[in-house]
Amino acid sequence: MGNKVRLGFVPLVDCAIPVVARAMGFADQENIELELVREMSWAAIRDKLSYGVYEAAHLLAGIPIAARLGLGGVPVQHLVVPMALGRGGNAITVSTRLYQRMLEADPVAMHGPRGLSARALKKVIDEDRASGRPIMSFATVFPFSSHNYELRYWMAAAGIDPDKDVNMGVIAPQRMFDSLRNGWVDGYCVGEPWNQRAVFHGDGVIVALKDDIWSRSPEKVLGVRQDWVVSNPDTVSALVRALVRAAEWADQPGNRAELAQMLSEESNVGAPYDVLKASLDGRPVLRPGEAPIEVPDRHVFYRYTATFPWLSQASWVGAQMKRWGQVPANTDLNQVIRQVYRPDLYRTAVKGLDVAVPAHDWRVEGTNGAEDRAFVGPDSFLDNSVFDPDLT
Repeated sequence: MGNKVRLGFVPLVDCAIPVVARAMGFADQENIELELVREMSWAAIRDKLSYGVYEAAHLLAGIPIAARLGLGGVPVQHLVVPMALGRGGNAITVSTRLYQRMLEADPVAMHGPRGLSARALKKVIDEDRASGRPIMSFATVFPFSSHNYELRYWMAAAGIDPDKDVNMGVIAPQRMFDSLRNGWVDGYCVGEPWNQRAVFHGDGVIVALKDDIWSRSPEKVLGVRQDWVVSNPDTVSALVRALVRAAEWADQPGNRAELAQMLSEESNVGAPYDVLKASLDGRPVLRPGEAPIEVPDRHVFYRYTATFPWLSQASWVGAQMKRWGQVPANTDLNQVIRQVYRPDLYRTAVKGLDVAVPAHDWRVEGTNGAEDRAFVGPDSFLDNSVFDPDLT
């Protein structure tokens, strides 16, 4: 009997790494009895991890930072991040009706770079305001999610104030599609398979991918309690090793069909195989009835240091918390991030493995520089800005 680890997850494509670790025996090889428990909300996972129901969890990158600050109406929770769980997978999807309005309002923007498609949305919003129509509603999965910050970044780059020009709400990922189909929201930002599902059913159009907003940006992480790390350092290292090896397996193109089959099981994601495979193969369909496009890095689990917990990427998440008023502007978030994101634990775990580990924990994000591509690949922002954590 190995060390038992209960890990909570939300049914999304990026739960793939723990699913593979259990299914392919990587956890067993590290003497870990990995039990996966499917949850329907990020708040439930956060709370069950914090109160000891789980030893580990598949978490949004911003949750451990928010938990350490006591945000979201909960007491301070001491969670740490020993590794990331890949990059990519999100998208912004709008209803087919809104898409047609955007296309009519600004066809140039809609046929240009997808990251700038919100310029068309801005014209629709202005038309509605002039006509006295109600403002539109958009949804993300959690206040402290990359989805929330990406949707806001996309809108703000086009001159849209996401706190005044639209209604912004929170809906659990698996309820996004029905909310769009039933007309309760006009658009959303969510991870797969819930964008592809809307497209495959003819109810939605993808107007921007995560990579269109910030390539190789942070997404999900492994969250564990700080006291559990202190009490079980060897188990933490073993768990990280198992998940890193699973990430490497999941990143192999030849394994994507098998991975899609695994994730299609009801106990995992429970979405149709063809929807999952389209996304995992990097051939998403953006508009109903159209041919797929080629996006080979739609889901990155291992390459580009996708499992390394970059402090600078966490700092960007923290900067968005400040930008949108979730924390006071004078909060020293980089100090909090040093306590929460733990690349030292990652380095200890993978020492001796053939895993690329950067020499530094911080970098200037968005430089797209050749010197960084071995580690992160092209990483440009939609507005060609850069993010320097030293300036936050």
